[in-house]
Amino acid sequence: MKKTYASLTLCTVLTCLSGCAYAPHNNLSAERVSASSIQHTSSSKHEASVEEITNKLPGHVYLKGITFQDTQKPYYLAINYAAINNQHTFEKSWTSLKTKRILLHNATILLSAVQNADSVHFTINTTVPQTITITRKELTDFYGRDLGNYNDVKQVWKEKFEGQQEKIEEFYDAHPITEMQ
Repeated sequence: MKKTYASLTLCTVLTCLSGCAYAPHNNLSAERVSASSIQHTSSSKHEASVEEITNKLPGHVYLKGITFQDTQKPYYLAINYAAINNQHTFEKSWTSLKTKRILLHNATILLSAVQNADSVHFTINTTVPQTITITRKELTDFYGRDLGNYNDVKQVWKEKFEGQQEKIEEFYDAHPITEMQ
């Protein structure tokens, strides 16, 4: 339990230091999502931490809802992004390149911080809604290490992606974002 708490605390701090660098639009770090938009599926102690972490990640101003399902395996987080006021600004914020970078970054942080989550399911409600599920196993295979046992997520991110967009593209070649009809 101490290890989980320490890991969550470290990830929260690292997210604060690095998360906004990957925001798709300058406005993305200016707002917070209200607690009333959070939908919980259990009474887990991690819910407040998940909300705190998610509200600091890139794209958080467009966060429409969070679900943390930990009542039945596999456990997962569902993150839903949607336009708050201006659909045009929202659409511009979720270009292909920015979306790929943000979702991989956010999945890395979330699955590092929330030890009992097996995957993160993202939905982006653009004109053509997009969805992707990123599993802990996929990230472990991609990074070559178990993020649950690795405390310096910021360093892993820098090693894998700093100035290397082709590595992000490799991940999405194997795990494409699906356009919902």
